[in-house]
Amino acid sequence: MKMRRFLIAPALAGILLVSTSCSNPFAPTTTSEEAAATVAPEVKTAVEEFLSKYNAHEAEGAGEFLADDPGFQWLEDGRTVYETRAAAIAGLTSFFSGFASSRLEAYDIKVVMLADEAAVATFRYAQTISAGGQAALKGEGTMTLALTQRDGSWKILVAHKSASAFPR
Repeated sequence: MKMRRFLIAPALAGILLVSTSCSNPFAPTTTSEEAAATVAPEVKTAVEEFLSKYNAHEAEGAGEFLADDPGFQWLEDGRTVYETRAAAIAGLTSFFSGFASSRLEAYDIKVVMLADEAAVATFRYAQTISAGGQAALKGEGTMTLALTQRDGSWKILVAHKSASAFPR
């Protein structure tokens, strides 16, 4: 009888050890969907703030949302327009000075979290381009922004803007 008790105690200890090791006491308390739902509004806010600076024709302010990274790219209709953050800011400055009445209206902004520090935002846009009260061109399309979290804020690493309708 003593031998059975002697064998039961290690067996119970082994079962307890195995069952305890199967659960992680340090596991996060939120699921990845809950975390994405928490982070996605931050990304959407960054996109909206970028667009606000863009529509205010503040090239430097819009540039604060662009990543200073060797992988930075700004593409339009399938071709690379700017290969660096500095080139994008210079290009925006030039565009804003030549087309002072231009606006980019975004709608249907969608954000997909790829990881804790990576997201993709897409939206449809309607853009009006005009210079000093002259005739305006209007176009529509889709813009995709790949964002990364750097130094506590969301930065655009890749921007791609595609027109779906010819200017009228």
